[in-house]
Amino acid sequence: MTRIYLIEDNPLIATTLTDGLQEFSECNVIGTATTSGAAIDWLKKNPEGWDAAVIDIFLAEGNGLTVAQYLQEHKSPAQRTVVLMNYATSEVREGALSAGVDAVFDKSLQLEAFYDFCKTLNISPRR
Repeated sequence: MTRIYLIEDNPLIATTLTDGLQEFSECNVIGTATTSGAAIDWLKKNPEGWDAAVIDIFLAEGNGLTVAQYLQEHKSPAQRTVVLMNYATSEVREGALSAGVDAVFDKSLQLEAFYDFCKTLNISPRR
């Protein structure tokens, strides 16, 4: 089962995504962060502990692009990064893709496509 690290500051959305990822994508959310600092701290301590990071751009503190830029330099080639946000304008999409993310989805318009993308990851846990 693909191990997802979720960076989302809204607890209701985090719970909904956690449930949806498990039900529709066969992914397991193994941890969450609400700020860019907390996310980067966890990622530094667990470099091999995740398969995909799902990042919201607008966080309680800091922003998801900071996390995406960190991961661009520190993730393994097998690990994936996905931005899932509201109001995914073309400028923000371009900024996220420039930061090395694999995909960008709008929460309000592309949730099914996001789940489909995550399902295609189908990464088995490393042992």
